[in-house]
Amino acid sequence: MSSLSEDVVLTEEQKYALRLFYKEADTKIIIAKPERDSIWKNFVLNRSMDIIQSIEDVVPAFYAEVKKAIKAKKNLQPAVFSECVYSQALAEKFDLSNFSNHLTGTKFQIDHFFPDSTKLDEFSIRYSYSHSSNNRKLIQAGGGGSVDCALICEDDEEIVRIELKEPYARTSEPDLPKYGENGLLVTSEKFTRKYPQFTRMLNEHLSSGFNVFEHLGNNVGTFKEENIESAVRENYTGDKYADVICTEDSSGYLVMLPANHVSSWARLEGEIRPTGRNHYKVWTPMKLQNTLDGIGAIEDDGLTEVDVSKLKTSKARGSSNISRYKINSLFFVRAADIVINGDKARFKKNLVRQLRPSITAKMDFKGLEVSDVRKYYEKFL
Repeated sequence: MSSLSEDVVLTEEQKYALRLFYKEADTKIIIAKPERDSIWKNFVLNRSMDIIQSIEDVVPAFYAEVKKAIKAKKNLQPAVFSECVYSQALAEKFDLSNFSNHLTGTKFQIDHFFPDSTKLDEFSIRYSYSHSSNNRKLIQAGGGGSVDCALICEDDEEIVRIELKEPYARTSEPDLPKYGENGLLVTSEKFTRKYPQFTRMLNEHLSSGFNVFEHLGNNVGTFKEENIESAVRENYTGDKYADVICTEDSSGYLVMLPANHVSSWARLEGEIRPTGRNHYKVWTPMKLQNTLDGIGAIEDDGLTEVDVSKLKTSKARGSSNISRYKINSLFFVRAADIVINGDKARFKKNLVRQLRPSITAKMDFKGLEVSDVRKYYEKFL
């Protein structure tokens, strides 16, 4: 965490948002994190709407997200719960009590009532909050092309772009370029162009000859502080621009702070995951074969056969069902693509999946107090 400076520069949008936010009374998150975790764990085990029936009127956006996931037979990330309660708290803060679901109801109409309305062009709007007595609207968005929500104030001709983050969260986590059979980390023009914020962090380990295969099972978090700060700061000044970030403080109150001031309020961390979240068709077949040989796999009638005891099972986030069988931390087979017969497992080798490495910067807001943030910024507003 870097020290706070008295030479603070805020954009007009940031001043507007902070002034609006901190002139109102502190707002407590309607469902505290421990209770959210309990509800979430219960839902994962049962995947029943009955589990969350009681919060339909309390956090309608999350109820809608769960309903959508169950209907589509898809999993749901736990951070979605936090995003929904934070949006609900923002709506309460600005007295926006009318909730609309734009996934199942009327599509949200973006009226270009003033020039900055173009800021919303990339938003995939899911839900909105409004009030008949004022001209403010809060929209909650989805997709990777925009931040989480935006506050639209028609009377003042202002749009504030808001990112919602849990007290311990990643900024973003892009895949790194595919390496070769030697396992050495690489970069590419495409990666540098798309994720310039991570260039300095990645270059640290490129120069040292980082070998993915030597770090399997262990994430790497050694980075220079200034390179992590650069990654966090630039993450919200590029294509996915955010004016402010909202999180919750140590007592469960909603907090707003400028997106480019995160390093002043959070402890920052960086991380390379040799095996990230996303998987692809195997691109290092020699490494795969060596790994299979190492666990005694044999080829039989066009299938690969291995002792079940050599594989580890894994469950998808948001699900209690086995989703994959891991050959090691780098390679796995989907549960649907494997046949278990007694103590043997059989699968087609061309169905094995390989995990891409990823890079991220993380923000730890634990210990944050809304009163400290308000006190610091009020003199600049």
